[in-house]
Amino acid sequence: MNKKKVYRIMKEHSLLRKAKRKSNRKKPRPAKKNQWRGIDMTKFMVQNVGWVYFVVVLDWRTKKIIGFNVSTDRKSSINLMSDNGSQPTSAAFMEDCANSGINQAFTSYHNPKERVIRTLKEECIRLNEWETFGEVIEGIFKGVKEDNADHLHSALDYLSPNEFEKKLEKENSLENAA
Repeated sequence: MNKKKVYRIMKEHSLLRKAKRKSNRKKPRPAKKNQWRGIDMTKFMVQNVGWVYFVVVLDWRTKKIIGFNVSTDRKSSINLMSDNGSQPTSAAFMEDCANSGINQAFTSYHNPKERVIRTLKEECIRLNEWETFGEVIEGIFKGVKEDNADHLHSALDYLSPNEFEKKLEKENSLENAA
């Protein structure tokens, strides 16, 4: 089944989401760190805990995970650029953004933060059988730390986010000294 047929069927059954506002469809190209940030979310099941919700905040320039939240509460309350996933396009999330005066922007598909969450799922979450929420927090904290320190990105000339951030800081200090 191709995309046109799926679109037609969804349209016939009133399953299309109506955009409340225009969204930014161009992929951002930040020139410096902290210029653009992105989020991605996922959930996973932990025995004895239930569903655990994991939100990653990523600096778009350095690909560094600059924040994350792990919770058993599924409420959407992050006000940042998002992808087109089910959580950031949910009515609750969009309403939170609108009520906070946030201009919600949607990124293109196949962007760096999607790769980060996929890597963390493959190399951290799925490889562990945590039994307590404390184990989840500890494991994800370790995974995020390792990703920032060790994961090489082709978009960063095969440097890790930490190495690339140091490179940018060095370049900026040289520019400021000149």
